[in-house]
Amino acid sequence: MHHALRFSRAALLKRGLPVLAVLVGFAPLASTSFAEAPAPAPASKVAVQRGTSTALRFSEPVAAEVTFEQLKRMLPPPPIVVGFDVDDTLVFSEPAFTPLQREYPAEVIRPKNLAALTPEQKAKYHEFWNRLNNEYDDRSVPKRIGKKLLDLHLQRGDVIYIISKRQSSVPENDLPTRRLERFFGITLKNPVVQTELKDKTPFIVEHHIQYYYGDADTDVTAALAAGATPIRVKRSSESYSADKVHNGWYDEIVLAGSDW
Repeated sequence: MHHALRFSRAALLKRGLPVLAVLVGFAPLASTSFAEAPAPAPASKVAVQRGTSTALRFSEPVAAEVTFEQLKRMLPPPPIVVGFDVDDTLVFSEPAFTPLQREYPAEVIRPKNLAALTPEQKAKYHEFWNRLNNEYDDRSVPKRIGKKLLDLHLQRGDVIYIISKRQSSVPENDLPTRRLERFFGITLKNPVVQTELKDKTPFIVEHHIQYYYGDADTDVTAALAAGATPIRVKRSSESYSADKVHNGWYDEIVLAGSDW
């Protein structure tokens, strides 16, 4: 039996998600409007069964994975507005995060409530993100699928926004944008958006993004909540990220071979 949080196929089709296109035909994807049903509960809300310590089981994915070539045929005529996550979507950033994270308490660099940190903790918080954004991120490795997807949408003339959940450097600078341009040999018309660890949903809505690429469950649920079509880029098994991913659980498109 599917868990109550799982979307029915009818509900997904109502949102304009291309479940049948994935399974039977590769027709162009239909974009969604922004006046949609309430946001789905994110996967992080799925906790444990009452009275037990066993996590609720996710059902098997329904949507088949698609190749890059199949995705190209499924996209509607340009121009469209697309968005990208950064870490584990465009770049493999484990070489940047892992060494630096060892120097800071997890509750300081990813606090549940930034306002509750002491002045000393806030200083360490900003020190971590400044060092990551300004220095350590040069160690990140651009993913092959990131290059292919960016080149595809640039060649099509689509509008591209890159939205990361990272905290910005203080003072803010354009290094994240310039670094991605250097990594991928491209020019971005829009600077990288960093949401300061906040939910991406309002940022996806603000930029009228129709299709959002991301690796995390929260990327998928943010896209759904914003009325956009999520496209899952698979996370490397060597990722620094501790949160689990459930590829295909929301019947989103999952790109085959996109780990790297």
